[in-house]
Amino acid sequence: MYQRPDSYGPEVASAFEEASVVQAYRYRPSYPDEVFDWLDGLIVDQPRHVLDVGCGTGFLARSLVERVDRLDALDRSEAMIEEGRGLPGGQHPRLRWLIGDAEHAALQPPYALIVAGDCLHWFEWSVVMPRFASLLTPRGFLASLTVGHLPPPWQDELRQLISRFSTNKNYREINIYALLEEYGLFQQAGVYRTTPIPCMQSIEDYIESFHGRASFSRERMTQEDAAAFDAELCALVEPYSRDGQLQFAVQAEIVWGKPLKGR
Repeated sequence: MYQRPDSYGPEVASAFEEASVVQAYRYRPSYPDEVFDWLDGLIVDQPRHVLDVGCGTGFLARSLVERVDRLDALDRSEAMIEEGRGLPGGQHPRLRWLIGDAEHAALQPPYALIVAGDCLHWFEWSVVMPRFASLLTPRGFLASLTVGHLPPPWQDELRQLISRFSTNKNYREINIYALLEEYGLFQQAGVYRTTPIPCMQSIEDYIESFHGRASFSRERMTQEDAAAFDAELCALVEPYSRDGQLQFAVQAEIVWGKPLKGR
């Protein structure tokens, strides 16, 4: 069995069920509009049904549903689903919210596209990739997406700050697509990076966005550590702000291909 690293295991992933992470999730970067044009173009089969796995509050689902016949948004965090229902587009008649894990939840295939936004690393690859293969239409794709700020001027200092305060001490960066291809679980068909777009965010919201990540759940940090992290991050970015606002360039990456059954 192929196993994801411990730093992406279920104990870490369960942070997305915690109240502070759910509330802070809204401050994470949103996907540029260009993403949805690309995803629309990847849907070439009928019916135009899409599965959004690890959907969170529906950053992808609530915008993509306008372009498809049905969109199933699946997440194991009931709190994330409930938050998503109350956000713009969360009550769309073609959007179905489903609570469960991608490995075993009851679903209604076939899907012409499966999307996974910033979450593929959380799944049990040896189980979920063969399952995705069985859920897709003949020309259907799995599209994995990431979104974030292009490295800001304070990136090096930020890395050091994250290393000191992160609760996920076993974290290590991985090339998930290379690993999946090595295991015979994925065949990449293409990759696209959106045009960077400028955005503004207040210092307060930028700091809070980190608490929308598993490694900085307020439930898992001590009050002292959370306060110290917030204060040090504020001091770090304040010289780069204007009237309390930070300016970024946001970019998304889409990697699409065929999930496979493994070697």
